[in-house]
Amino acid sequence: MAWLLLLTIFLPLLGAILIWSLAEVGQPFVRQLALAISVATFGLALYVVHQYQIPTPEDALKSQLSTSWDWLAASGDVGSVNVQFSVGLDGLSLWLFGLSGLLMLTAVLVSWEAIQEQRSAFYALLLLLETGMLGVFAARDIILFYVFFEATLIPLFFLIGIWGHSNRRYAAIKFFLFTLAGSVLTFLGLLSLVLWNYYHPINPTNPILTFSIPDLVTGLSAHPMPVHWQVLVFVALFAGFAIKVPLFPLHTWLPLAHVEAPTAGSILLAGVLLKIGTYGFLRFSVPMLPEASAVLMPWMLGLSIAGVLYGALVALAQSDIKRLIAYSSVSHLGFCMMGLFALNGPGLDGSVLQMIGHGLSTGGLFAVVGMIYERYHTREISHLGGLAAKLPRLTVMMVILTFASVGLPGLSGFAGEFLILLGLFQRGWAESGVGDSNLIRVYSVLGVVGIILGAWYMLYLVRKVFFGPLKEPKHGPNDPPIRDIGLRETAALMPLMVFIFWIGLQPNYFLARLHPTVTQLSANARLAAAKSAPGETETAVKQSKNSTGDLARVH
Repeated sequence: MAWLLLLTIFLPLLGAILIWSLAEVGQPFVRQLALAISVATFGLALYVVHQYQIPTPEDALKSQLSTSWDWLAASGDVGSVNVQFSVGLDGLSLWLFGLSGLLMLTAVLVSWEAIQEQRSAFYALLLLLETGMLGVFAARDIILFYVFFEATLIPLFFLIGIWGHSNRRYAAIKFFLFTLAGSVLTFLGLLSLVLWNYYHPINPTNPILTFSIPDLVTGLSAHPMPVHWQVLVFVALFAGFAIKVPLFPLHTWLPLAHVEAPTAGSILLAGVLLKIGTYGFLRFSVPMLPEASAVLMPWMLGLSIAGVLYGALVALAQSDIKRLIAYSSVSHLGFCMMGLFALNGPGLDGSVLQMIGHGLSTGGLFAVVGMIYERYHTREISHLGGLAAKLPRLTVMMVILTFASVGLPGLSGFAGEFLILLGLFQRGWAESGVGDSNLIRVYSVLGVVGIILGAWYMLYLVRKVFFGPLKEPKHGPNDPPIRDIGLRETAALMPLMVFIFWIGLQPNYFLARLHPTVTQLSANARLAAAKSAPGETETAVKQSKNSTGDLARVH
């Protein structure tokens, strides 16, 4: 089955090449071709996800559907260098991989009428971006991960800079410089991990300069860095991953990028690309630098809760719908980071599940904003009102997406937020001992305040735009009549609705597949976090060895 994973990753790339080659002769058909490729890729991604088997605790770190071959191998007097083209899926990357395929389908459909110029280039870049997104979650080698990581930067830069709005060039350059500067520092941090593992090998008689992510996790667990070196490397990784999240106060590029990007770019940026930052922390920082993660936990929680509250309060002050939802992403991703750096089972499970829930709801919200803009050519809240009378089907979709975003029970946002808060409260009250436990308790309470503020600005938005007296911008004599969403736009949103209700009503289906991997990846961090808490180390060891029991305990 490994060839199916490769086909899923590279089918969009083949489609991008085909669309680009048809730029002159096939311009009228590029939309249909891009849609066919995105549907096929999503279908393959669904089948790949379906083939994933719930691992035992012993096999939780092993990739499934994996394949690898030597990509850059050499040997010398001081040892061997081994860079592999290695891809596979585990519980951590599984659902993010599927989410990438799903949201690309939505992005293609909402661009159907919005993109009228240079369609071939637009859809080719969109499919190239999909290969980068799929590859970054499937990569099992640091060099390959970094190649895919950078491959997501270039297409989005051009998508914003060419098809964005009036201030698109400035937004594209700011996005590019922020992301590139952070990723260079992150790459240096990753190389530091590789070199430490090389000079402190498990087998001293045969040192290998390996870039394999699973091998590095094993090697750094056996011979960890000293704490002060871990902190330095953690800061280097933080530079790239925190910008990508984006974590407060490194978020300033995001609202501008969202506002200026075309609708498809906003969907993929909020739904998938921001998750590369949180995924990086969970894939590299937590398992490879466990003591630094524990030592810096209070600081990371502080930055996270600052982002939650700042994003929510600034969202309340916005008059532009798209900018409001952009700042809501800052708040929601801060919430994901809070769960991640609780460094316990419920928090980590909730963080990953919230990444998926946020991708579905916020991706859908940006799609709805694009549909409104196509009809009225404005995103100003004050210019709109009572649209439920004219657009009832769109209103139903918006209300469901809003309730999912604010964490209504039965929808995708609830399970993740509940587990994150559970993890924070456990860290503050039951598992305290790292940093100031009283401060962590305050963060737990402020997390609840963030949820309340989230409900405030989202419900305010829905009330002002969709309910009350009808208010519309003036229509010109040549403007088309305002119609409710049709089959194409419904098809763009309905798959998101299915997964929003599925996660909300049956979260354990998703948790069961991610929990064993997340537990094993975070085992060293949990032990490191327990060192300074008397009497908790033995409990942490037992929990680390028994992920099945921990899963039952959490649920």
